Amino acid sequence: MGKHDVEMTRQEQEAAIDVARELAVEFDRVGKDADAKNSFPHELVPLYKQSGLAGIAVPKEYGGGGADILTLARISRVLAKGDPASSLAFNMHQTMVGILRGLMSDDAKATWLPQVASDNKLICGPFSEERAGLIGLADTTATPTADGGWTIDGRKVWATLCEAADIISFNATVTDDDGLLPDDFMDHAASEGVFVISADLPGLRIDRTWDAMGMRATGTHSLVFDGVRANHEALVGNFRGGLFGEFEWAAMTFSGVYLGLIDKVYENTREILRKKSLGRTAEAANTALKNLGYIQSGLGRMLVEREKCERVLEATCQQLVEGRDAGMDVMSRVGWLDVCKVTITESAIDIADLGMRLVGGQSFRRGHVLERLYRDARSGPFHPLTTEQTYDLLGRIELGLMEAPAEDAEQASAVAA
Repeated sequence: MGKHDVEMTRQEQEAAIDVARELAVEFDRVGKDADAKNSFPHELVPLYKQSGLAGIAVPKEYGGGGADILTLARISRVLAKGDPASSLAFNMHQTMVGILRGLMSDDAKATWLPQVASDNKLICGPFSEERAGLIGLADTTATPTADGGWTIDGRKVWATLCEAADIISFNATVTDDDGLLPDDFMDHAASEGVFVISADLPGLRIDRTWDAMGMRATGTHSLVFDGVRANHEALVGNFRGGLFGEFEWAAMTFSGVYLGLIDKVYENTREILRKKSLGRTAEAANTALKNLGYIQSGLGRMLVEREKCERVLEATCQQLVEGRDAGMDVMSRVGWLDVCKVTITESAIDIADLGMRLVGGQSFRRGHVLERLYRDARSGPFHPLTTEQTYDLLGRIELGLMEAPAEDAEQASAVAA
């Protein structure tokens, strides 16, 4: 079947969304406390696994639900309407399932995907080094061993969901037998592979570094690989051409999370404005906030922004299903896809700002729902590609500085930085 052929029936899609709506209630219940304590909500893990959502994106031939990319983005949106940070944590798993199902060989899929579908195992996918983001070359190393396996050493940051993960996927540079990295830039880039290992291997540990402005419930710590021994099957694909070739699974699901954040901001703002009063003013004995023109206009603007974002996400996913990205080189396709994520994450910031302005000073207090969403929205531009990286990439393409023959697409992705 094609990469984005739709396996689910409409009834199956809506049933999955209904499951997400029920689970979102629990996300909402724990979100405020997890944010205040800067702690990952472990109580959601068994609920998430029992819901059947862990395997929803695994193709049906491997025992999963066969969710298409729009259904997956909708699930992330619904869960984020419960709590964006908790949704972003579990969204890491869904992003990695989507990426790996397109990147891995058939043998690797047969090894790993049934574990997700049948055993409800969760995947964490850190691909960033501490000294650079996703586009920098990997310092994490995979040194060949005598038995055909690998010894992994290094440190990965932005390891969202690591506290709940059963499986870890990451990029590392394959060294020579002496553990030396390639000197040539292009050789180094070509030697980067995607690895998949069990999270319980000796030598793998969590360094609890997460203490951020927002999205605090994600538990996005660092992962340390200290002589982790992996078998030969751990290497499942090429990193540069492979991961960027599956970029939509990150761009669309992240978009879903921030669209859910927009939903939560909008609905909380609307409900507050419907009830809030200014008390006695020169105009009336008790002036309802909703009767003021700038309030009406501001809420209307928020609604239009939300509708725009919803249409952009649905249209982009539908274009993928229709195969309208066919023929694009790797990096042009990444830029085209990221238009959706940039649109929605930037709108999330604007809408959170506007919601607080309309509601007034009470929303500036620590613990107010809009204060928390204001902070959470600020994380959007940092997801790869970052907003600035997307602008830069698209600008270079438009100026003719990123042209490359089709056969050089993987090299072009390697030197995008």
